[in-house]
Amino acid sequence: MTLILENISKKIQHQQVLKNVCFELNEGEIVGLVGRNGAGKTTLFRTIVGEMKADFGRIGLDDQDYVRTISVHDQLFYVDMPENWLAHYTPNKIKSILSLSYKDFDSDWYDERIKQFNLNSKKRVQTYSKGMRALFTIIVGFASRARYVLLDEPLDGLDVLIRDQVKQLIIDRVNKNNTTVLIASHNLIELDTLVDRILLLKDGSINMTFAIENNNNIKKYQVAYDNDEMLAFLRDNGTIIAHVGHIVTVVFSDFDESIGIKLAGSDFKFIEELPIGSEDIFRASFASEAHAWQKELEGE
Repeated sequence: MTLILENISKKIQHQQVLKNVCFELNEGEIVGLVGRNGAGKTTLFRTIVGEMKADFGRIGLDDQDYVRTISVHDQLFYVDMPENWLAHYTPNKIKSILSLSYKDFDSDWYDERIKQFNLNSKKRVQTYSKGMRALFTIIVGFASRARYVLLDEPLDGLDVLIRDQVKQLIIDRVNKNNTTVLIASHNLIELDTLVDRILLLKDGSINMTFAIENNNNIKKYQVAYDNDEMLAFLRDNGTIIAHVGHIVTVVFSDFDESIGIKLAGSDFKFIEELPIGSEDIFRASFASEAHAWQKELEGE
């Protein structure tokens, strides 16, 4: 089964939030969704599951229209995090409610995870800490046995030890049940260790889809320069993300042979290629905005 988004568009208060969003999610994938604050990630999630109605476009599970086909509504799971309707009930009550909504709800697995993470099943979820509410929502999502689980900032507020356990929980559920997970997050370093690929939401559309190993045109270097001309070359062709003295770390979003030749020349005192991550690709994708911001700072 494939979740298909075709030209999803949505305006809120006359502002175009989503514009012709297109992508597919296949079974057993873990996919990241990234974008700047206010890019529309939460709006996209709400539109996918039908909480908000798209102005245009289609959301399908294979050839079925998800919004209009009630029988497949239990194949997607999403609730806003960390504040949502779950907060007003105890885990025991939530289990009884969702067992009616999701025909394959896994009560045994749900109870085991509640015990594993020492969550009080007789207290309302709103009494939990922020991190524990997020953790509980993740448990509910996978207990639903929905084919597609959408998680919005799922690791936010969790301490390091719990976060590692949650990441392993996500991977285990995907491997065992062939669940597909779409994760919206600002923590790109965490995504690098978890997802198969990443969707970049920019200007209301999916600007690019990438996996780290498939981006040979984006490179990161640490360079020691000798004069202002060399610094200008780096600024004009890349995005400087760190600058200490005459040493800079620069990301090139469109690396080509001419840049490589220039860097290999004798004009630079030191040069080293560094491993690249999703955060670097994200920075490179907003290189023009970053460059304009740099110019503005220099003019102050």
